[in-house]
Amino acid sequence: MGFVFYCFSSYIASPADITVVSCRPELKPVQKETETTLKFPDNFEKLSPPILQLDEVEFYYSQDQPLFSGLNLSADLESRICIVGENGAGKSTILKLLMDDLTPVSGIRQAHRNLKIGYFSQHHVDQLDLNVCAVELLLNKFPGRTEEEYRHQLGGYGITGELATRPVASLSGGQKSRVAFAQMTMPCPNFYILDEPTNHLDMETIEALAKALNKFKGGVILVSHDERLIRLVCKELWVCDSGKVWRVDGGFDEYRDILQEQFKKEGYL
Repeated sequence: MGFVFYCFSSYIASPADITVVSCRPELKPVQKETETTLKFPDNFEKLSPPILQLDEVEFYYSQDQPLFSGLNLSADLESRICIVGENGAGKSTILKLLMDDLTPVSGIRQAHRNLKIGYFSQHHVDQLDLNVCAVELLLNKFPGRTEEEYRHQLGGYGITGELATRPVASLSGGQKSRVAFAQMTMPCPNFYILDEPTNHLDMETIEALAKALNKFKGGVILVSHDERLIRLVCKELWVCDSGKVWRVDGGFDEYRDILQEQFKKEGYL
């Protein structure tokens, strides 16, 4: 029978004799992504009220289906107004009346002679030429400036490097929104009318939009279903329903209570 002998050494290695071999990759500090920022330029002169008004406005697309009557709205450069209401209630129609894209059947739209409105459509892609790159889009819209100026304008909305030279059609929905913001703000409006501006935007960009609107020194009217944007930006809440528009003094919380009461009456809750 054979024997196997195991020999154990009593030698204990000193720390200097030990070489530690690690298979783990070198850990590097995580680089934080550049914070998303948006900026609405406001280097314009202060306008004295009234800035924008609808007085006793009546409007309909078809005479047998009146949409609004006795509509009275007023906004100035301090305004942060959100219009809420069900789909089809006429919110976008109000915006078009305010912008003078639609003419009242009766009543008056009044606007300051130096009012310059920037408009963001909920169908913002319709405002963009998808066949050109973002730099060329701005060049065609606002000729006579240098390429550096167009790139600087786009860069302020996160469209940098090769993104600025790719066809707009190849950009994501959020990137197209940023191009639309860059186009809207380039003429330096003193009043913004925004129709569902958060479509296609991620949470970080929505917060950046809210910060930009709060810093902006002109007026803002927006239509939105985004509760976060409404709470961050709006000082006035207008409810559009049944051919009328009225102000809710309690803000979004009161509006939510109104909706819950309405849903209970209709049997949804």
